Amino acid sequence: MKKLLGIVVLGLLWCNVGFAMSQQEAIDKHLSGRKLDTLEGVWSLVETGQIILYFKTGNIYQFYDLTYPRYDPGRFEKGSDNYYYGRGAVFSGYDFKNPKFGNQTISINGNSGFLTLIISNQQPIKWTQQRIWPTNFKAHNAKFGASDSEKIEMASMIDKAKDTCKILGFTEGTDKFADCSLKLYTQSIELAAQNNQQVVIQNQGSTSSSGSNVMTIYDPVRDNNALIKRGQGLINGTCTLANLSTC
Repeated sequence: MKKLLGIVVLGLLWCNVGFAMSQQEAIDKHLSGRKLDTLEGVWSLVETGQIILYFKTGNIYQFYDLTYPRYDPGRFEKGSDNYYYGRGAVFSGYDFKNPKFGNQTISINGNSGFLTLIISNQQPIKWTQQRIWPTNFKAHNAKFGASDSEKIEMASMIDKAKDTCKILGFTEGTDKFADCSLKLYTQSIELAAQNNQQVVIQNQGSTSSSGSNVMTIYDPVRDNNALIKRGQGLINGTCTLANLSTC
């Protein structure tokens, strides 16, 4: 009987070892060569010492436990860029076959966050998370450019600002109209910076969306100031889309 038990335990250990992936192997398999959502990447759970890799499959986020090599049964959905929710599992010791399930959330602020798991009739369990990879999340995603949904045209932003000011009763061509338009346009730039959107500056008669005609807001101070200055020139008529380089 003891021999049989030893074989069973050894078999379970072999399955875990055979299933194991290194951190780089897990990254290559699930995260390689693409932009990542905020949750995706490799994180350390400070309280437990576990190393977790989160990855997206369809509209669901799963995770692979690099410390106890296995795919965790927990699942997340995206509420916003910095908030994820779903159903999670907690295990007693090394008993990975009999988890207790509950509601779980993850809140993220830059390279840190909190994973909270709530199981019925128990106190909430809260773990602190620290991002290990990529260490510079914005720089990683910048390498892959912006998707169409992340792009916004400068001219469109200015037109929307002007239209709003007209609706508010300001007369086009007046100083108050220009001030109103610039204020709304500036707010649009700030919002684009928060969302890491790419502002496309498309010259008249050109369909190009690369090179000098594109500005990606990853340095809010530098890029905001440049875009606000150009927008001001377009609003007050001192420059046009055709000569933006001189604005």
